[in-house]
Amino acid sequence: MTAFRLPSQSRLASVALAIALLAALLHFPRQIDVFVRPIMPVVRLWFTPDAQHRAHLGDIPYDLLQAANALLPRDATVLLVTSGTDVRRFEYITFHRALYYLAPRPVWWLSPAPSDGSWEARWWIPAPLTPDAVRTVARYKGATHLLAVALDRDLAPGRHLATWDGGYLAVLDSEPSAAPPVTVPNSPLLYRLAMTPLALAVIFVWGHAFLVASSRRRPRPGRIEAAALAWILGCGLVSLAMLALNAIGLSLGTQIRMLTLPAAAYALYSLARGATRASVPLGVRLRRLASGPRIPSLLSACLAAFLALQVLLFVAVVAVGQPLYAWDSWTSWGLKARTILLEGRISPAVYADPSRASTILYYPLSVSLIEAWIYGWIGAPDDRLVGVTTLFYYLGLAGVCYAAVRRRGASGTFALAVAAVVASMPQLALLAGIVFADLPLAALMAVAAVYLLEWIDDGSPAALTIAALAAGLLPWTKREGLLLLAALATATLVATWWVHAGDRGARLRRAWHAIGACLLAAALLAGPWWLFIGRQGVMADSSDFLPLTLDTLRANVARLPFVLSEVGKNLLRIDWSFVWPLALLVAVWPWRPTLSLARRTRRRLSAMLPITAGLYLGVMTAGYLFSSFVPFQAHFASTFYRLAAHVVPLVVLWVAYVALDRQDASP
Repeated sequence: MTAFRLPSQSRLASVALAIALLAALLHFPRQIDVFVRPIMPVVRLWFTPDAQHRAHLGDIPYDLLQAANALLPRDATVLLVTSGTDVRRFEYITFHRALYYLAPRPVWWLSPAPSDGSWEARWWIPAPLTPDAVRTVARYKGATHLLAVALDRDLAPGRHLATWDGGYLAVLDSEPSAAPPVTVPNSPLLYRLAMTPLALAVIFVWGHAFLVASSRRRPRPGRIEAAALAWILGCGLVSLAMLALNAIGLSLGTQIRMLTLPAAAYALYSLARGATRASVPLGVRLRRLASGPRIPSLLSACLAAFLALQVLLFVAVVAVGQPLYAWDSWTSWGLKARTILLEGRISPAVYADPSRASTILYYPLSVSLIEAWIYGWIGAPDDRLVGVTTLFYYLGLAGVCYAAVRRRGASGTFALAVAAVVASMPQLALLAGIVFADLPLAALMAVAAVYLLEWIDDGSPAALTIAALAAGLLPWTKREGLLLLAALATATLVATWWVHAGDRGARLRRAWHAIGACLLAAALLAGPWWLFIGRQGVMADSSDFLPLTLDTLRANVARLPFVLSEVGKNLLRIDWSFVWPLALLVAVWPWRPTLSLARRTRRRLSAMLPITAGLYLGVMTAGYLFSSFVPFQAHFASTFYRLAAHVVPLVVLWVAYVALDRQDASP
């Protein structure tokens, strides 16, 4: 009787990838039903922007806020007064929409609702609806105008500028300002559509120029890899250049011109040079045409079709088919981008206005600056078009994963399958659609880890350059980027120490060089922003965490069972295509070390990918013990899935690397 033999770890990894892809495929119809079908009435209004915004906002007074913006002087400070009857939904959203549409003016919010210590209650000023109370609060906040919404009580001692069914606008100053209102650019829709590709093209050109400069002693990346890296790194380079040009006093329009002209010159030079080098004899071109294109396999065609469905029917519709709708997308990054456009620069309204503390004033401006770049090009703060930025980050992430496994010797079909697993995970696809900074952060993290691993493995200077730039951009994209960088550095040392003793010395030296390069890049690229914002004194005012002390830990340690339970439930959901439990199964599966020494070394080095993910999620899970949200469970529900998204591509890549090792296994 033949003894039962467990399948190899590499074969199990292949099965795990297939299961993850099947789970995503089965979940895709639900994605459409839950996220796409309900918004189709709004999407159909795309070519009538005002009607689309009204439908999108529902009962939030879009027209009232637009009219108030047209009447308020530019230097006004607004006191928004609401009735307190629906303080956690209608009034809370209206306050943030007032910050958005009345930017760059400060807006304060008065409501008669008592404060209960919750997160939302931080942002309203509890006071009775009496003229005396309104006068007192207005004087304290320096308000010059009162905007009443869903309130028919006359609380303004000054004259009314306008009255609507949903409220009124009144002057509180005895000497009203003579400053003009804010002029909101409003170019024709066809102009916006024509300019958007040009705005994106300049970013690609800057990223491509960096790749060419860094790859002189390395084979040029393939088209998919080059396009993916050009966008991911180009966004970081352009946003940093905008920050530097802003620091020397140049306006947004001047920044765009100064970055576009050299990009255009470089593009023309590259095209001319490429045309000269690519001259092919006529006979060769005729033979190529006669041979026809290579027909892809049926499996490759199916994988490509599934990716196309994800992009066209889900991500593109959610990201570009409607105005920014997810909370942070417009209250944080979108609001800052709109303010930069209207001010023509990064003014204190972006990072130092206490009335905007809810927008997290200290957040890095990488995403907001790229959105402002789009706004500047199209001549309007059309927040429906900035979703194309995360759509390209999404495609770039898939492209990086495809290229990473191709360089490991994978076939095109296998590499396409890995890219499809990453891109089809419902949570990642959703983050691309809702236009948060988390998808850019995940893409940068994948680039940093993949090329850091390549540098340690074969010592390619180009790989180190790419990894260092991506790592340096992590804390410039989001504050969690610094923790991601720390987790990656720690995991790199752990994995390098684990390799065979004969190979350890050289690789350990490369690991230290890489860590030093990444930390130096982070200090040079992101350090100036964090030093500047530290001097503004706004971090404590808008922090969502309690002091990191032992007393806080002892007071909140009872949260730990709930947090650990919720982490487990979250990672086991089909929204991750079961990638997390499948990867854990592969990790604990018995490993028969039948690989060649070189393959065994690469296997152990690649362990830095799941180690990074584990370290990062462990630290971030512990962070919920210090959350200042009331209730803290809401903080977990709204953020943990975004944290997991930062590192889940690393887990998929590691499983793919394990699956590729079977070709060297003994029979």
